[in-house]
Amino acid sequence: MIVVIVICLPVCFLIESGKNNPVIPAQAGIRKVWLSRLDPGLRRNDGLVWGFLVLRPLFRATAALCLVLLSCPASAIEQVQLHLGDIESEGWRLEDISLSFDLLATDQSGLRIDVASLEIGRYRIEKLHLTCAGFELLPTAVDCPNGQLSLSSDAVSADTVPASFHYRFDTRELKVSVSALPLAGGKVGLQFHQQGSEWRLKAQLADTLLSGVAGLIRDAGQGVPALGYQGYLSGKLKVSGNSGGLERVSWDLQTRASGYSNTEGSQAAEELQLTSRGSARPLTSGWRIQSTLNARAGMLYAEPVYLEFSAAQPLELSFDLDWLSDKGELRVRSLTFNQPGVVTGRLDARLQPAADQPVRQLTLEIDESTFPGLYENWLQPWLAGTALSNLETEGGLRGKLVLIDGRPEDLQLTLDKVSFKEQGGQFGVQALVGDLKWDSKGHRHTTTLAWQGANFYRLQFGAAQLALETAAHGMKMLAPLVVPLLDGKLHVEEFELDLVDGKVNWLLDGFLTPVSMRAFSTALGWPELSGTLSGMVPKVRYENGVLTLGGTLLVQAFDGDITLRNLRIEQPLGPVPRLWADTKIVNLDLKTLTRTFSFGRIEGRLQGHVDGLYMEAWQPVAFDAEFRTPDNDNSRHRISQKAVDNISNLGGAGLGGALSRSFLRFLEDFPYRRLGIRCRLKNGVCYMGGVAPAERGYYLVQGRWFPPRLDVIGFSDKVDWKVLVERLKAVTEGEGVVVQ
Repeated sequence: MIVVIVICLPVCFLIESGKNNPVIPAQAGIRKVWLSRLDPGLRRNDGLVWGFLVLRPLFRATAALCLVLLSCPASAIEQVQLHLGDIESEGWRLEDISLSFDLLATDQSGLRIDVASLEIGRYRIEKLHLTCAGFELLPTAVDCPNGQLSLSSDAVSADTVPASFHYRFDTRELKVSVSALPLAGGKVGLQFHQQGSEWRLKAQLADTLLSGVAGLIRDAGQGVPALGYQGYLSGKLKVSGNSGGLERVSWDLQTRASGYSNTEGSQAAEELQLTSRGSARPLTSGWRIQSTLNARAGMLYAEPVYLEFSAAQPLELSFDLDWLSDKGELRVRSLTFNQPGVVTGRLDARLQPAADQPVRQLTLEIDESTFPGLYENWLQPWLAGTALSNLETEGGLRGKLVLIDGRPEDLQLTLDKVSFKEQGGQFGVQALVGDLKWDSKGHRHTTTLAWQGANFYRLQFGAAQLALETAAHGMKMLAPLVVPLLDGKLHVEEFELDLVDGKVNWLLDGFLTPVSMRAFSTALGWPELSGTLSGMVPKVRYENGVLTLGGTLLVQAFDGDITLRNLRIEQPLGPVPRLWADTKIVNLDLKTLTRTFSFGRIEGRLQGHVDGLYMEAWQPVAFDAEFRTPDNDNSRHRISQKAVDNISNLGGAGLGGALSRSFLRFLEDFPYRRLGIRCRLKNGVCYMGGVAPAERGYYLVQGRWFPPRLDVIGFSDKVDWKVLVERLKAVTEGEGVVVQ
């Protein structure tokens, strides 16, 4: 009987295959058979078919075996076994294949196919067993409608998975189905269909683990970022191709409770709910991908951007892109994005992720955006550590940005009533509108910006309009700007802004028309002052984070002059600004100055200076200050008892109690010859002095020669600066001071 099988089997193969199709010799000595000897058409299919095509020559061998058996007396044979050895092709390999046919089954024929191992790329599946209890051989087809498949591998192990196959001899149509295959922690259903040179594979995923799917892709030799994946993946996947290879991949997938993170903590996501529909097809070297992606729940952090998604505020993407693997280049042909209540727009780009400068070209268009959503979601993370990192915003904007090799090439921005305010109150602008245009090609554009109001700290500015001309490296003011400030006006005669290596520098020159000190002091929360404030603002320049004064700032107040020289401020809008300056005061009216506070009345004039002033976060750290009566002052010199009391307490003289117990308590004020005080601040200590030296101290107030003569002498030559500030605060607010 074995001799008959050996002789008849090649004949049966020729009947099925035709004269032009070589066949497998079935003698036991053959241990290895090349796929091209089974079917030249199969040889052209690549390994992505996942080995299903291998079943076709097995079906042919099965058909040949059945034809032989039909020509022989069935009573002479109980079971027939056929060993095919190994079959391999580029990308995959089957080892130790055998078929067995049970002839004693009373109700239906039984077929069993055993494969020791299947290797597809890096995958290795072992102990594949397919049993077909209801196996049918028809004149034109072979059918296994209710098979059972078992297999094992590192990724999957299954004992009894429902499987079926159907093959037609005339049309060479093959259908294979596997149901509920345990894979990547979930269940996967597979359907494979081939007719002629065309084939397609469908996969139905149900709650497969993202970590498991990533591992399968990685094992297949495809690059997958090394992240800690979490969550589940479900949906449909379709792969199709022909004898030339893979043609198209399409999907309709959803994630549940998905996320990832890297070891550095710069990339993370939690509880993401994503849906994606799309397709991909291979190019000569790469892929073309068209897809949508919607995020409707969860959070995502990609340093420095942090996003949260919800059904009310999802992120919806639709993109068409090419991945060119030979160039390492991603071409975003088009990408539209929509986040309701935040931003809508489109993007196209040419990126090289592995290059030192990954952005070769990028065009971003914003059709509509709304604050504060745009600021909180997309702008604020990039502004961390700057003066714009903590803003309250409203309004909207539209615009376009073009980058070439990572550098700005073109900018168009339309502002629609944009308002922003630093939460600490340092600065703000209300209802800013305008169209701003700029490009790097040297073209000059004229634009106008207008606003309804602004503030710098507690100083409120009124509505104004600014005409600008933009050029490649900055912009400048085309006409003088007049900005209302309290009951006066700030005139800006010159303003220029330059962009140098990504840094913003600017220059401002102007003057301030008289502003009442009452309005000025009230705005700053100071006690109400009298007089007016005006002055010149000469060449204020901001470069590399440092603000400097190009000349002497003149402020006229308290019927005298205050000049500021050598002004320098580092990071003026930063968290810890630092200031250096020298100040001089000339001929201030003490009566106007002191009646503002609860210090007590003093009549006369005052001059002085503050040299080497250094401040951090607007708090004095060091200076050398002196204030005294001018030598040529011929004005009336009178000082009240209250002023004497407060001055003596500042200097540690303690005269207040003694004065009130003497006959001098009957006098409201006293004449004086001169007064003065000096403080040199260093390391938190104020080294004190007065208008002249005195026995065991210094004169704070030096009386006239004739009675009633009053001298106030200070004895404390060192005073803690914080203590002195508290004393000053107490006397100016009308509180008593206790000197211990």
